Amino acid sequence: MNKKLLILLIALVSVLICLSVVTASDNNDLKVKSLKINKVKKIHTDSNGNTKKSSKYYAKFNVTSKSGSMKKYDVEIQCLDKKGKVIKTIKSHIDREGKNKIPLKCVSGVKSIKIKIKDDSGKVVFEGNTSKIKTTEKVTEDQPAKSESSSSSATYWASSNSNKFHNPSCEWAQKISGRNKVVFHSRNEALNSGYQPCQVCSP
Repeated sequence: MNKKLLILLIALVSVLICLSVVTASDNNDLKVKSLKINKVKKIHTDSNGNTKKSSKYYAKFNVTSKSGSMKKYDVEIQCLDKKGKVIKTIKSHIDREGKNKIPLKCVSGVKSIKIKIKDDSGKVVFEGNTSKIKTTEKVTEDQPAKSESSSSSATYWASSNSNKFHNPSCEWAQKISGRNKVVFHSRNEALNSGYQPCQVCSP
């Protein structure tokens, strides 16, 4: 009887240790919940009726600050395939409470993600992983493509290495290299693509 009780206690401790893996690095201020992968399947139809399908992946999660004073945190996300091999590593940041959505820029085949959130000192305040994938479908009709030369008159700019979009005159927009520049012709287009407004220029 005592032996069975000991085995039960060991199993219970093991479960508690596993459950604490995600929250052990919590700094008692930042709370991260509902971590999942959002796969957005897009169906594009051009003016000639031609249809093209594509998929984009996002990391979605809810963030709460117990102190009510949300700081800026660095985020590192690893995209993994079905064998657990790292496909790509994404670096971004969060600076607001509530729902956060970070573009993963992953190729097809991502099956799970690992995420680390660090404060400004580099300390890991949250670490977790998920293989939960929620798939949504979006049907759009493309407008005629604009040439690269027209990007100077675009409404908003963003970087493929960030999750923020800016006014073209913003100091941060001016630092975006040509190969990383993402151009949006409306605010809704930027928001629907998973980008958030820059806190400096407030586009």
